[in-house]
Amino acid sequence: MRLDIRHALSASRLAVFAGLFVTASLGAAAAQDAAPKPADGAAAPNWIVQCSEATDKAPKRCRALQNIVMQEGGQRLLTVVVEPREGAPNHALVLALPHGVFLPAGTQIRVDEGEPVAMAIQTSDANGAYAGAAISDELLASLKKGQRLIVAFKTAQQQDLAIPVTLIGFTSAYGQLGG
Repeated sequence: MRLDIRHALSASRLAVFAGLFVTASLGAAAAQDAAPKPADGAAAPNWIVQCSEATDKAPKRCRALQNIVMQEGGQRLLTVVVEPREGAPNHALVLALPHGVFLPAGTQIRVDEGEPVAMAIQTSDANGAYAGAAISDELLASLKKGQRLIVAFKTAQQQDLAIPVTLIGFTSAYGQLGG
């Protein structure tokens, strides 16, 4: 089951959605820098859970995300977001890809050495390109027991690029989303 962001969101909501990725990218990067290191010397969590405040008009909403930034310059390379979506029992996986992606090729994800799952790049804006899909039961099980998620796409020069995303802390972060 594919979640098509273009059909799920109106044009105005799409602009807000794209803006949230910028905010999420900046906020998560700051949160990663500001997050205290555990006293026992263990690594800080890789997956961050962000929640909006509940209001009279909207309930509290949470999402788990991980930013991958370039070591040189600190530029965002990829943001992986898992968030609740109506009609998606296991939530949705959304990728915020960088500029310079060869759009017709789409993207693929795979957990560890598993089978690749194709994802269409559904939209782009001044902040990058976006792909999203409902998380299947099989993918969820793989994400929970896997070590890393590989996000692969082609650059504008049609060179293959594969970005590893650690799954350490994913199960805990996913559990905090509820549903």
